[in-house]
Amino acid sequence: MIKKLFINENIFVLWLTTFTTMLGIGLIAPIMSIYAKTLGASNLEVGLIFGSFALARTIAQIPIGYLSDIYGKKIFIVIGTFFCSVFTTLYAFVNSIFMLVLIRMLNGAFSSFITPVAGAYISLIAPKNKLGEYMGIFGSSISLGFAFGPLIGGFLAQYINMRAPFYFCGIITFIAFLICLFKLKNVYVKNDEVIYINKLIIFQKKNISKKKFNLKYLKDKNFLIGFILNLFYTFNLAGIMSYFAIYASKYISLFLVGFLISYTNFLSGILQKIFGRMYDKVGNILILISVVLISLGIYSLSFSKTLALMFFSITLISIGGAIFSPSINALTMKNIPYEKKGMAMGLFTTSLNIGIFLGAVILGFVADKIGLANMYKDTAIFFMIIGITGYIFIKKIR
Repeated sequence: MIKKLFINENIFVLWLTTFTTMLGIGLIAPIMSIYAKTLGASNLEVGLIFGSFALARTIAQIPIGYLSDIYGKKIFIVIGTFFCSVFTTLYAFVNSIFMLVLIRMLNGAFSSFITPVAGAYISLIAPKNKLGEYMGIFGSSISLGFAFGPLIGGFLAQYINMRAPFYFCGIITFIAFLICLFKLKNVYVKNDEVIYINKLIIFQKKNISKKKFNLKYLKDKNFLIGFILNLFYTFNLAGIMSYFAIYASKYISLFLVGFLISYTNFLSGILQKIFGRMYDKVGNILILISVVLISLGIYSLSFSKTLALMFFSITLISIGGAIFSPSINALTMKNIPYEKKGMAMGLFTTSLNIGIFLGAVILGFVADKIGLANMYKDTAIFFMIIGITGYIFIKKIR
């Protein structure tokens, strides 16, 4: 059964490690903005708190991706899961906005050791004609982790206390550390053959380059357009992640907020492998479809004041995201050579972090000026324009 669902046991271990880590991070999603409000944060400061996580990831993940090409993927995932378990627990002990931003930055830096490296691991072993399917499997671990996390986090915050999710998050992220330490194998490719090895570190001297942190991958048009589209996608996504709890809690309970966040990620998670396989067959038209669905979902969220309307809006966004993520990952990574997957994935995921940082901060400022509902309307229109333009450029690539 495991082999049928996850192709092989090593992918299953990596999926489970990523899922457990994302479950811990997802626990925080429905409460972080409200927790920050209890410390006296404005909408802009809430944006800075969310954005600081992404900023630290951006700074760390390109060198980490480069080093993972040389020393293997496992050591970095092990280190990342251990320190993320430590810093997520420390959220419960902060008493100021400054301390919350600091802990978020440290947590963000070490989280860059996990998902970008894990994504590079998956793309490294994926056959070229099944890259979309493999990235869909990987993406489902992130989405499903975020799906169950907010539901549990919202429940713990409402029925125990606001700090309970942080303790629980630290525990399950430590479990991810143990799973990875004892079960995940290292991997490298030799003569187009995927080789698994039971070592914590594997030194690959041939992957050492004088230009450790260059931007040469942006010369590949598929990579460049995928990078830009992902940046603007996460820019808009930041408006949902950072402020949805504040917006929705005016009309529904905190537990239902957690339920909606869980639902959107659960739906996206179970659909990503399907849409990833579909991308392998039909190609880039799926990116255009995803942009339309996401934009319509965000726009309809702007006038959603009931659970039913929020559910409808979140469903559109979720289905669009389930199409977008594996498609854009496959588009950007398909021309990257095996020995450079780590650095390339590290560079690519900076688009996610830059988008989240800019989106959280800029949209927080916009929300303070024109309100959350109008902010959602404007971002939806903006993303539709960017997405259609990007697709036109993709079609011109031969």
